[in-house]
Amino acid sequence: MEPPDDTMASDGAQRGMPSSTTNNTCPGRKRKHKPGGKRKHRSGKYCKAYGCNSSSYITVDGESVLSGITFFYVPKKVLEDKKKSKYWASLVKRELGKDNFTLTKDSVFCEKHFKEADIMRRSSMGIRLQTPKLREGAAPVLHSWVKQTPERPAPKERCCPPPKKRAHAHNKIDEPELHISMDTTASSSSPDVDYNMDATISQPDLDGSATLSPSAAVSPSPTGSPSSTPTKVSVATQTSRISVTTSTQTSRTAVTITTQTTTDFAECDHEYTFVKDNSQTLESYKDYVFMIETKLQVVEEKCKQLEKSVNDLTAQVKELQAHKFSPNTYKDDNDAIRFYTGLPSFTTFMALYTYLAPKAMHLQYRRSSSTVQDSKPYQRPGRRKPGPKRKCTLLDEFFLVLVRLKVGLFHKDLAVRFGLSESSVSRIVATWINFLYVEIPALFPFPSQTAIRAAMPVQFSKYPTTRIIIDCTEIFIEAPSAMLAQSQTWSSYKHHNTWKSLVGITPNGLITFVSKLWTGRVSDKAITKDSGLLDKLEAGDNVMADRGFEIADILPQGVTLNIPPFKGSRDALSPSEVQETMDIASVRIHVERAIGRIKNFHILDGVMPITLFPHADQVFTVCAYLTNFSPPLVKND
Repeated sequence: MEPPDDTMASDGAQRGMPSSTTNNTCPGRKRKHKPGGKRKHRSGKYCKAYGCNSSSYITVDGESVLSGITFFYVPKKVLEDKKKSKYWASLVKRELGKDNFTLTKDSVFCEKHFKEADIMRRSSMGIRLQTPKLREGAAPVLHSWVKQTPERPAPKERCCPPPKKRAHAHNKIDEPELHISMDTTASSSSPDVDYNMDATISQPDLDGSATLSPSAAVSPSPTGSPSSTPTKVSVATQTSRISVTTSTQTSRTAVTITTQTTTDFAECDHEYTFVKDNSQTLESYKDYVFMIETKLQVVEEKCKQLEKSVNDLTAQVKELQAHKFSPNTYKDDNDAIRFYTGLPSFTTFMALYTYLAPKAMHLQYRRSSSTVQDSKPYQRPGRRKPGPKRKCTLLDEFFLVLVRLKVGLFHKDLAVRFGLSESSVSRIVATWINFLYVEIPALFPFPSQTAIRAAMPVQFSKYPTTRIIIDCTEIFIEAPSAMLAQSQTWSSYKHHNTWKSLVGITPNGLITFVSKLWTGRVSDKAITKDSGLLDKLEAGDNVMADRGFEIADILPQGVTLNIPPFKGSRDALSPSEVQETMDIASVRIHVERAIGRIKNFHILDGVMPITLFPHADQVFTVCAYLTNFSPPLVKND
């Protein structure tokens, strides 16, 4: 609960006015009370921040005096914006609606929680404001639990020695500039003086050869009298500039030689940069050239070694890619694709992947039943899953799952082949099996009666109304530890613990119905009744089955059953019954061929571990419908 704000009523405080200005009494000054009267303790405003005890008044010697602390009301824009209100509450370690904490128009925060730069104490004209205000975007960010990072001080000025001057071979070099100035004054008694100066400068070029500059001669005027105009002679060569100045104003001769060297070298940071020596001798340049040649030889050797290493690594990468266990490795080998995936060709494999890929991009990978949610943000259209890129591409994951189904490789084997961990392989297989269980059966809906009869093979000319051919199949499983489960899964026909499923195909061999797995003890009639197949049949349909399917009494009205005749108590079948049995068997055999295709997926071979029970229905259904991508069992001639 907020403490009562008596100051607003008693002192006529205005909104936005700090507590230090809401009373005419100076800070720290005691208020006088009438003799014998009760001392009134005022509470005033209290800061809303967590752990802050600032208030408008403090008690000194039993008297309530102004604390001198400036308080600020919550800005109106913050109160109107729910997001900003939550942000302010989080800054002061509070949560709106909890522990009776709210932000209202009367809520205040003291100046201790705002940066000084966010408080406007003077107007734009420099006049001190009676009521300080908060600047736009200010927030209570200063608290005792917030560590303040001091600003980085400016770097100190250091007197560093001049850097070494280096340059590349192609940089422009200004060679030393030689200035020679001569002042001569000939008096009346002094003889004529002939000043000759031969300036010869020999400096080596970069290639080690020396350049000889022409000589320069300086003489007084022909009349022998001193000349009041200085004469300046400049001689320039390829490597130097010589400036000679003569004047005859004094009786003494002054020769000044100034040598200025300017070098425009780029400062070099690396050891392989070519550095020019500053010495001016020919020998030093020869040594420098030799050093460059040595470095070049070393660099050339390193380049050759690196180039060889790159070529070797490129060859290794190509070899690894050529032998990598991926679908692209077998894109030209349909036999390998058929062996590893059960699909007839690489073209069929890629066509199925292209259909599944847009939805597979937003898969939520299964970890456990408790972590799977209905939807996550990255599963929405136009969103991608956050985090680093997956090590295994979607195409490789699809290939991995099909290899697991068709070849029956263990997770450890697949982990080694694809460079993954066993747990990653387990998550990928579990996720994709459930995904394919939903998507692939949708490609093969139960066909209508009209569609079936339009594509009826010639072999079924005697049975033109056949809608579906059904049969049950069983797969071996590990014996459960529970006695009840053992008895329920025991099959008297297979003499083993099994799971049983009802499979239905069209007359041309396309699998159109796969029931869930049942325990091996359940009869074929019970599975047919509860599998949901009868709901798909219509009047005029004919169901072809084996002799053991005595389901005529449970078929919908108008649906007939076609099974081989029974011998009963007779010694043998009649010739017509034998012929009928042979005719039915010749076409009913296709359902057994279809089941044989399902059993070609080696994950169903042998004894299925009991640990696969959570995904057993999905595995069997996906394997069954994948056989529909193979060529038809019965060709319509």
